[in-house]
Amino acid sequence: MTAIQILTRPDLNGEPPAADDHIDLAPLDVTVDESYAVWLNDEPAPVTLEFKKLYTNGVLKFVRASTDLEVFISKDEWETMRSDGRACRIQIVGRDAGAIEDIDPLSLLNPDEPNIKPAEKKKRLLAKKRLDEARVLRFLAMAYDEMPAGYGHKGVNEFIKTVLEGTNFEWTPSAGALLRALDRCGEPGNRPLSAFLSRRGQKHGARRWPDAVLEKAVEMNATFWAKREVRKSYVIAEFYDRLKKDNDRRQAEVAKLNEARREKGLPDLRDEEIPFDLKVLPRPTEETLRLWINAGENYWSCKTKYGEEKARRRFIGRGRPIKATRALEFVMIDHTRIDAWAVIYDEDGVKTLVERPWLTLAIDVYSRMIVGAVITYENPSVYSALLCLRQVVRRKNFLIDRFGHHKGATDGWGKPGTVIVDNGWEFVGMSFQVCCEACGIDVIWAPVKSGEFKSYVERAFGTLNTMLWHRLEEGIPLKPDEMDALNLHPEIKAIHTKEWLFDKMWEAIVTIYHVEPHGEEKIVPALRWRASLLDKGRWTVDDVTELDKVLGRSDIVLLTAEGVRLRNHRFHDQAITTALLDRLLRFAKKRDQRKGPKSSGTIPLLCTWDSPDCSFIHVWDFVQKKNVRLPNIHPRFSSGLSWKTAADIMKFKDERNLAFHTDDERYTARAAFSRALREKIPFIPYRDARKTAAELDRPQLVDGDTVVRVKGPPPIDGSETTDIPQGLPAREREDDRLRDKAPRRGGAAATRKANKHRARNQARRDAERASVSDPVKKTEKQGSEIAASYAMTSEESLARLAALKKKMGA
Repeated sequence: MTAIQILTRPDLNGEPPAADDHIDLAPLDVTVDESYAVWLNDEPAPVTLEFKKLYTNGVLKFVRASTDLEVFISKDEWETMRSDGRACRIQIVGRDAGAIEDIDPLSLLNPDEPNIKPAEKKKRLLAKKRLDEARVLRFLAMAYDEMPAGYGHKGVNEFIKTVLEGTNFEWTPSAGALLRALDRCGEPGNRPLSAFLSRRGQKHGARRWPDAVLEKAVEMNATFWAKREVRKSYVIAEFYDRLKKDNDRRQAEVAKLNEARREKGLPDLRDEEIPFDLKVLPRPTEETLRLWINAGENYWSCKTKYGEEKARRRFIGRGRPIKATRALEFVMIDHTRIDAWAVIYDEDGVKTLVERPWLTLAIDVYSRMIVGAVITYENPSVYSALLCLRQVVRRKNFLIDRFGHHKGATDGWGKPGTVIVDNGWEFVGMSFQVCCEACGIDVIWAPVKSGEFKSYVERAFGTLNTMLWHRLEEGIPLKPDEMDALNLHPEIKAIHTKEWLFDKMWEAIVTIYHVEPHGEEKIVPALRWRASLLDKGRWTVDDVTELDKVLGRSDIVLLTAEGVRLRNHRFHDQAITTALLDRLLRFAKKRDQRKGPKSSGTIPLLCTWDSPDCSFIHVWDFVQKKNVRLPNIHPRFSSGLSWKTAADIMKFKDERNLAFHTDDERYTARAAFSRALREKIPFIPYRDARKTAAELDRPQLVDGDTVVRVKGPPPIDGSETTDIPQGLPAREREDDRLRDKAPRRGGAAATRKANKHRARNQARRDAERASVSDPVKKTEKQGSEIAASYAMTSEESLARLAALKKKMGA
């Protein structure tokens, strides 16, 4: 719908601004004081405008009925609005613009059509009857305008009988019905059929109930829609209770009046003599009360009772998802837990654990092509999201080797322009956004709890469920309570590993999902993807090995002469650290340097690391504009070891009091931890065991293994498309890439909560310091400790002494 050019202020000469010079001043079908329902700019519904004047320059003047605002519309624009339905004449004087009714389409359908349900047939018959009666009344009203028959019912009935004689109308109205129609439905010469349809036959049932009953109904509705826990049965019972008390009061008042009349020798009041405010109130049925409660449902009442989320989803129209104009313009990334079980085996082929893995999916918005899909045992994290993003930018040789090019279904790869992610913990924060910015990838955050914003990837999850996961022996097709009710336990039948599920998933994606039509538009992902690449090319990364250094978890670390310390690890190489300090230390802030004469220089740098490998990190050399690799000072211990497992090993050595200084001692502790981890799995609760799934399944490198990333060869089928090389934006930046701290998750409310906890903790620490510094309180505290020590038995004292000696190494 185009915008309307509306002029609301005349010029200095009293005339509104002129319309086009070549305007045609042919007579318009418009009369002074006529009302029109007009769709104005930014108005959610039509407004009522009354025509007042046509200026000589072809501009029409209207007055808005509700505000007396003058509205000026040019003749050409007005005729366009009249022809496309944006301006409709209101042919009934005093009728509101939104009250115009159209003919019910049901009245035009055949009620005797076979194979329709009785309820549908009843609706059609009722709509047809209403239309036929409106036609009869309009026919009689137009005849009455030409030949009035007075207002006496006898004469009007004779008029009706005479006019309808010889016609095919099956309904004969009463004289009162015709007289009411003459008064309410238009005026002589202006009686449209819609005037006789509007609100005819609609009874306002609430008007026949006394005001006292309606007031109680309003209270009932307000109570029900105010709180979530209030049920309809409760408010209905309360309504009847209040109604009964009111009627008892009224009957008692009438009884007093009758008693006073008897004392005066007068008879009791008859029903028609009882005052209106003392009459017994009628009792609505429960169904009537239920309908009244339902009539009070709207966005605001639903929001009050059930919350904004449910009200928004129930009443607010769905917005259109993000639209793309080419492949790789927008890529949606999201996680879900697979509806199937996977098995983890030990070195001897014995089933160690059964767990449901997580799926991270990346889908191209334009073509619906799945360009990345990884399965891990880790909960949604930056690691799994970036692992999926690494797969997106690479040619999928593992699919081409297995399926060939298969109608283009294995060609989903390239550099996305923008990724769309939700506000999960794995995406929020500096790490993910810094990585994407360094790669030249924009990030769009989906609104909280708005699955429809990522509708394509959510739909892909559902398609994989019905197409694959629910059909497996280890699949979970129903909800947990339904599975228990049917005594179904697919985890017992599970025999396949995560790798087998990964292969089956990609087989279904390549052979079914990518080559079959999807959605209302019947999009075939492989065909649309290929057409877009042929038309506009494919964005690619110049050097994916450089991209791997950027795609990882990131943080700000402090580089000193001892290297970098990060999460209880030290990364250092003398030559590399010396070269970094020599190039970068001159740019460090002097006020932040250590003041000692023999102190090391310090400079904050941005580092990137991979969650599954703590053997090295990358620090950003902003002078040479490249990532520099710093190795772990314990190479044997950290080789192929994840950061999480390294932290668990450190806890393990503290519990076992193991030596943990040299690299050999650390490696020994790592081996002991691995044995203990696999030995304890069968004897610990499943809730605790499933937390170790990611570590049990992680492939460990042994001495002599080498992993080299190589770029795949170009296609050999002659279907090469135009690639659009994309440089690494991190190399183009002139700054040190240190990002300001991201806003607190939760906004101002989270800040207030943190300040409150910080103040409470500070007050507790102050109280503890005051109690220690106060001699009286200190003496009381020491006395209580001494009393507690005397309360120990001799066996407890000896046991504590033995534990202390063991800890001291005595």
